[in-house]
Amino acid sequence: MAGCMRTESKGKNMANKRYANIKDVSAYTSLPTATLYEWSVQGKIPSIKIGRRVLFDLHDIDKIMASMKRDNNQCNNIANKIVGGVHGN
Repeated sequence: MAGCMRTESKGKNMANKRYANIKDVSAYTSLPTATLYEWSVQGKIPSIKIGRRVLFDLHDIDKIMASMKRDNNQCNNIANKIVGGVHGN
């Protein structure tokens, strides 16, 4: 259910930045850097490669995270299954 709860942004103050490096995006999203690198190589998230640096557009990251958000009904259904399983229903 943690994925269903709203959390505040983590990491550095990202409000004034448009592009961020992998460590900043990892802190911002709470995703491991390895996952971000993998998704970048697979084309799941857009990235900009300049030399050895990989940068991410935070507008793109916000859109992707919003698209992965669960709706409230899905969260309630999961919670009901868990509670029902515990109570033998």
